[in-house]
Amino acid sequence: MITTTPTWQERQTLDLQGLRVTLSAPIAIGRRRGYFWFPNLWHMPNGDLLATISPVADIHMSSIPYLVTWSRDGGLSWSEPIVTNDGGQTLLHLSNGDAILLPYILRPRREGMGAPYNRIPAGTRNVEYVPSGVTVSGWPGPGKTVVPGLDMESFAFNGQTVLLKDGSYLATVYGALRDLPGDRIFAVKSIDGVHWHIHALIADNTCRVVGEESPNESALLRLNDGRLLCVFRVGSRANYGQCWSSDEGQTWSAPVTMAGVFSVQPSLATSADGVIALGGGRPGLYLWLNADGSGLAWQAIDMQAHHNTCHPSEAIARHTDHNHQQQTSAYTEVIAVDETHFLYLYDRLANGWHPIPEEMDDTNSVWLVRVTVEQ
Repeated sequence: MITTTPTWQERQTLDLQGLRVTLSAPIAIGRRRGYFWFPNLWHMPNGDLLATISPVADIHMSSIPYLVTWSRDGGLSWSEPIVTNDGGQTLLHLSNGDAILLPYILRPRREGMGAPYNRIPAGTRNVEYVPSGVTVSGWPGPGKTVVPGLDMESFAFNGQTVLLKDGSYLATVYGALRDLPGDRIFAVKSIDGVHWHIHALIADNTCRVVGEESPNESALLRLNDGRLLCVFRVGSRANYGQCWSSDEGQTWSAPVTMAGVFSVQPSLATSADGVIALGGGRPGLYLWLNADGSGLAWQAIDMQAHHNTCHPSEAIARHTDHNHQQQTSAYTEVIAVDETHFLYLYDRLANGWHPIPEEMDDTNSVWLVRVTVEQ
């Protein structure tokens, strides 16, 4: 029997200002009848790709399970997923080669806030649950945090992590402090990836970025000029906000609104020559590119239209209502894999936020596109 090695199939080339972009045909990395959405993606030091996918409804849970799947061929084929708890949205690469899947929901502890996490030893696909967990200390005021409407104390790790010049690590957490209005985003710092402390306030409800929410989901990136960039959500239909730090995250510029770039959890990546990629959307799915590495001027690529052109039988319908009827969560992930290639990950929801009824012959699925960017 003759077997065919899978390869990327280039489908569309776009000429942007200063950039030529080629998009591959999207490939499905997995599909299920049950919940299968909110995907995340990372490039591991040994060249493997690691993805996590949520198999549960979009509800608050004290411990959130994630499906974990691996690729050894650049994203063309994927392993059968395994299930893990407490960690699936933020990954930290440690200097010794290990990786930590940081927990999403943090809960009250004597030291401040914390939760179990998962460690991946260097060069392996072993996901080891660590119940002793990570801790975050140094909360302002009495250190009490609360989920609005639930009266539950909680904060959440979210977005990318950054290696600081002193060898420590920087990440972001968001949530609400008791007796203070709105969500806020903190930068948190650690020397070992396990013990974290509050480093700085990045944004709160006093910032001038207009949306129906306070700042919450965010992404971090080190620019080629050495500064740190933070992009964050202020609503499910609002433009992102952004701010910069020139002192390793100790202080941040006043947040400003990003023109034409929106809306739920952003994802950031940069190529070796400084091109910045930003994933997001809602409504729709978009990849935005910044050619000069400043994070200021962005050019849009409609990834939902690209998907629908390549896969009309599994098109992602364009709904405009606000009741979670759209056929994608618009939670995307973008990573750089080498000097010219990014990978863009997203989901397709057969029946929106609702379970697939028995009579519907369809699946929820997660898709991957290789993006080639040339100056």
